[in-house]
Amino acid sequence: MHWTYSQSETDSDLQQGDLLSPTDELREILKEVHPHFCADKYIGFVITTQTCDLARRGKKSPKAHYINIAAVRSLKDTAAHIFERAIRPVSNGVFRKSDRATAKDLLHRIFNQNEQALGLFYFHPDADIGLGDHSVAFLRIAIAMRAEHYEVLLKARTGGLDPAFQAKLGWLVGNLYSRAATPDWADYEGGKDELKQLESEYLKEQIPGHGPTWVDDELIVAGQQNNVNFDGFDSSGLIEELEQYRPLPSIEKLIREVADQAKNALKINPHTKKQVDEVFNNRGDHLFSLFEKHLQLSEEDADGDTRTGDALSSPEVKDAIIQSLHELKEAIIDMLSVSDENLEKLANRLKNNGKIKKLLK
Repeated sequence: MHWTYSQSETDSDLQQGDLLSPTDELREILKEVHPHFCADKYIGFVITTQTCDLARRGKKSPKAHYINIAAVRSLKDTAAHIFERAIRPVSNGVFRKSDRATAKDLLHRIFNQNEQALGLFYFHPDADIGLGDHSVAFLRIAIAMRAEHYEVLLKARTGGLDPAFQAKLGWLVGNLYSRAATPDWADYEGGKDELKQLESEYLKEQIPGHGPTWVDDELIVAGQQNNVNFDGFDSSGLIEELEQYRPLPSIEKLIREVADQAKNALKINPHTKKQVDEVFNNRGDHLFSLFEKHLQLSEEDADGDTRTGDALSSPEVKDAIIQSLHELKEAIIDMLSVSDENLEKLANRLKNNGKIKKLLK
């Protein structure tokens, strides 16, 4: 049996902290007064009335005219709802990854029975008391049962709390905003590692559609900028929608920004453009002249006359054109080569660019 529990004697009176199974008899009573609590999601109940008010002396009724019980639910089914009470969700069950630390702190308090503000009391799974799931009692959700149903409650009892935790429950019920001393998980052998495992288990999504879903903050910002309707999707649908707007990785943003700055710093200025135009015009005139000479040769050959000294043969024209194109290429490469002055200009632009500074932080 887990160290937070103690086995109840079959003939003992009810005590604060006794766990109750939702038996058929108990559900029949609830059906008449609180039908909402007959739902399957309520896997049990815990008695919150003080032990002294539950004691029966002989055949007398207990001092309490009403016996208060609090609803117990599976933590697996309620984790996301509990987180929403401490963390602002993006949508139903969807949270910013930057809030995981806050959720972990909340779980730490719950597992160590120190979550006063929300009024939660943790029950560890234990076959001896009939609990198969990690569970929590919602102490603010109380049901008042008439004392005449005492025997029904007694028959529904599956176990009770260790005296230290019984006292802690009593204190929480009486005062949800202060602290009473009980042992933490770390005080027991192996408890620290088990607590760490529990916190990790409930920070991840239990099964698709259950438990919290954690989303990158930048993805949420991107969704807001693109007017995504966060309430119009379930968690998996919302993730799929947001992924369409995932921002570029920082390294890719950096590369693109550097490329843009380089283009601006090294772009052709008007003077260089004029030089390129002149080179093309000069080479063009030269090529046109060669072409005219070749035509002249062709016409003379067709008439059977001897060509003049200025006329060129076909191989000569071909060689001259190739040489002219080579000269054109070399001239353009020389004019467009990056000068030391332009490189210095580029370095200064990159050094003083605000976007690049931000991406490198």
